[in-house]
Amino acid sequence: MTMIRLQREFIEANNQALLCTKIVSAYTGLSISWFHCKAVSGGGIPYTKIGHKRMYCKQDVLDWLEANTKKVTSTSQYRGVNYGK
Repeated sequence: MTMIRLQREFIEANNQALLCTKIVSAYTGLSISWFHCKAVSGGGIPYTKIGHKRMYCKQDVLDWLEANTKKVTSTSQYRGVNYGK
């Protein structure tokens, strides 16, 4: 799937939909390896484990983004943005 198609799948999903890491990565702009690291170390987006797959509830992704992003007007303000680190 192309990046645009993955992003569209996220956008069009209902808020309770469970989405795979690839779709959530495409929407958030965070790498798949970031998701793997956070699954081990913590601090990432909450997920549900189904078999060997991590599935993310769309609403949890949106809530996490709201809590872990900061609106800035200049690059000098980036210091407070931590993306769950």
